Amino acid sequence: MAFFIEVIMAFTGATAGLAAGAQTNDTRMDVALETTYATPPTGNYQALRITGESFSRAQTTARPEEINALKEVSQSVVTQVSASGTISGALSSGTFDDLIAGVMGADWNSITFTSSGSASSSGTYIQWLAAKNVDGYEGYNFIVLPNLSQLENLPFAGMVLINDPTNGINNILANYRKFPSRTNGVYVESAALNSITKDVVATSGATAVFNGITNGNIDKTFTIRKKLLGNFLLYPGSLVTQVQFQLQQAQFGTVSVDVTSANETKSTTDIAAAVLPAPSGDVHNSVNNFLGATVFGNPPAGCLTQFTCTLARDGSGNDYGMGHDDACGVRTGQFTASGSLEFYFRTWDEYNACLAGTQGPIVVKTVDNNGNGYAFVFLNAALRNAKVNSSQTNQTVKASFDIEANPVSGGGTFAIFRLSGVAPTGS
Repeated sequence: MAFFIEVIMAFTGATAGLAAGAQTNDTRMDVALETTYATPPTGNYQALRITGESFSRAQTTARPEEINALKEVSQSVVTQVSASGTISGALSSGTFDDLIAGVMGADWNSITFTSSGSASSSGTYIQWLAAKNVDGYEGYNFIVLPNLSQLENLPFAGMVLINDPTNGINNILANYRKFPSRTNGVYVESAALNSITKDVVATSGATAVFNGITNGNIDKTFTIRKKLLGNFLLYPGSLVTQVQFQLQQAQFGTVSVDVTSANETKSTTDIAAAVLPAPSGDVHNSVNNFLGATVFGNPPAGCLTQFTCTLARDGSGNDYGMGHDDACGVRTGQFTASGSLEFYFRTWDEYNACLAGTQGPIVVKTVDNNGNGYAFVFLNAALRNAKVNSSQTNQTVKASFDIEANPVSGGGTFAIFRLSGVAPTGS
């Protein structure tokens, strides 16, 4: 008896030619800081994580209004070329830091001062003093940092993370500002420091960490690249004109970056020495990743439901000249910050502060599941346009406010402090 075994081979391999066109999932974007305006660098480019983008080229044309017997318009000429777009993304730690630095006109810094424990030591020490009407401020704690060369690199105002466990100070994130009339210290504004003994030196090992960015006056432009079908669309001379963050109940954190560019050009050549991989941190969620907010030092009594923050360059724009149709320069404008808060209405505290015109720090903190994230800090802000509405039945009343940022005396409107090792336990 004969047996026959039929072997059926499985289908393997990929199908060619199935796509109608380029696929959005294959789109890649990266960015590099320019040394010279509108000159694409050939060094390393930083890959971006995006949820969408809208970059495009726009042409402005003009025609001479000649009178002719054919009763038709004259030949047009391109008078101006511009490019612009928005990069949309989910909020993940480190992904948009370069572009944030662009809109803030500053560099990120990371400086740690560790106390030697003795004012007579030749090393760095931190001393808690009771400020008594120094430079017009009264009742502030401040620290003395003899390492002047490092102190000079700090922005005039921003955030500092303080640890001095012996004096009961554990991970206190506080506003600071440098002395206008002295060179060896900074003010530290925090009610948490009022209980410590004044005029003492912080114990050995106590630290003051400055790890973030405060708006400044450094002009930055970028080349942004978009890879499609093996070629590149380049956007040189890209100025970041606005960055917006949004945190909302039941949503992941989002970021949108608005850019104006000198031009859009197509290249078949990969000019990058290398493309650095995008940061791989988790996207920030609004549940255990949201660490709360403080308004003038106190958290709102009701849970927050929404926070927005907009950083922009007011008055920015491209300049054009004769002999070419693309931009020959860009105006970087002035930095401005604004935002909004919405939370369940449980007390009149914030409403009364709004009516009184109170100004001070407003801080919102968020991290990812690994404890890495940001504290967004309005250094000297006011609440405006209070709304407390009962819009329909069976709802909990919410209070909403616009945030208007103003500079502190000496300069500094907005700061972002990088957080690390923070437990993502929610607010």
